[in-house]
Amino acid sequence: MMAANKIKGVRCGVCSDTFSARMIRQHNDANMLSLGARVVGPGLALDIVDAFLAAPFDGGRHTHRVQMIKALE
Repeated sequence: MMAANKIKGVRCGVCSDTFSARMIRQHNDANMLSLGARVVGPGLALDIVDAFLAAPFDGGRHTHRVQMIKALE
């Protein structure tokens, strides 16, 4: 994950639960997901990926944060 965020246009977050997966999409417009193999089992990993893919970016007040992240690239 740390290296992924060095690539222009990538907004990656580490998640070990479905709530965090939804939040990084909704609040940070994340476009990449990182899962720890020693932390997350296969069943939970599938649930996390489903939550990540289903969550839309909320926009609104969160747009400014994403613009600040993009400005750092």
